[in-house]
Amino acid sequence: MSAPPRHSRGMGLYSYYSTSDLEALRQRLMDSLHDRLTGPTSATSNGRSVQFQQQTDHIRKEAAEVAAELARRNGQFDRRPIYLV
Repeated sequence: MSAPPRHSRGMGLYSYYSTSDLEALRQRLMDSLHDRLTGPTSATSNGRSVQFQQQTDHIRKEAAEVAAELARRNGQFDRRPIYLV
């Protein structure tokens, strides 16, 4: 019995996605974030005005999680190992 691929050993939310799916998701999140930050924040029509909220925290958090999973698959880790002396 052979060991599973290194990237499937983790139990993170995105560990079951393929690398190409994660890269596509990261691109969609970045596009969404760019649209949210550069799009109009208000609209006026027939004397009525509406303002849109530009809350990007959830998009940034998800993009960071996807980037962390991709980095983990490439052998990069968020934290350094703890050495006991």
